[in-house]
Amino acid sequence: MARIFVFWGVSIGKPGAALAEGAARLGTVHMSTPTRFEPDDIAILWAPFRGTFRSDIYRQIRAAGGRAIIGENGWLSPIQGRKYFQLALHGWNGTGDFPAGDGRRWDSWGVPLRDWRRDGDSILVVEQRPKGINLDPRAMPPGWAQSVAPRTSRRVVRRTRFTETPLDRQLDEAFATLTWTSTVAIKSLIHGVPAFYCGPHINCGELMRRGLEVDDPIYPDREPVFRRYAWMQWTEDEIRSGEPFARLLSLPHDGRPEILMDPDPVPSAWTVAGRVRAAVAGHKPLARIAQRLIG
Repeated sequence: MARIFVFWGVSIGKPGAALAEGAARLGTVHMSTPTRFEPDDIAILWAPFRGTFRSDIYRQIRAAGGRAIIGENGWLSPIQGRKYFQLALHGWNGTGDFPAGDGRRWDSWGVPLRDWRRDGDSILVVEQRPKGINLDPRAMPPGWAQSVAPRTSRRVVRRTRFTETPLDRQLDEAFATLTWTSTVAIKSLIHGVPAFYCGPHINCGELMRRGLEVDDPIYPDREPVFRRYAWMQWTEDEIRSGEPFARLLSLPHDGRPEILMDPDPVPSAWTVAGRVRAAVAGHKPLARIAQRLIG
């Protein structure tokens, strides 16, 4: 029977107990690092950002030909009052593998999709929560939201941690949204507002454009993608049942080693204009002056 290793990190806000119970349905769970990994081993990890202990484990088990199930917060959560968590094989933040099912899972959530909007007065740039000092390219670079300059003639609105306006109200006025890898992009798509991103990859990225040409969006069919991605996120009760793990481990596994390198650190994105915007954030009169002068 395969050995299962769990490296979940700090358990606050994560389904630690449910995960351990679900994993135990597939085999013996170990909570410590082995002397060496084997091709039949399975590691269950929370998002292994660059420079973390979990990143080391991820590279070690893949180098041995073992499998890595990676968890993170759901791409659309909560739904009907329930929190969801993503689980994918050998990837995260839009890169992992998972077996898709039919459309009933997505349909059961009853998420209303608004029709695509093809007007709007603003481009909404969305700041996301910083991920410490590891400078992983999947985390927003310091200063990006304050400094990025989307190519547009429209008014640029920057949503930061100081923003008090409800997101839905800002989406109602937006022509498009621009994020690094934030799940706000998914909410934008559901709202009918085209989304752009600048990170290396993102969940449901096939429904968005990457880059700064925000006046030239796409309007794809969203439901087929959402129906497929619905099989990548699960509630705590579903995780406790072991079903997500059994589904992921049903994917073909050849035990071949894969050498992974830690990604290069992403540099700071601060510009002079960005630092000015950050300095006046939270001071409404000064922020309005800065908006008029530098956008």
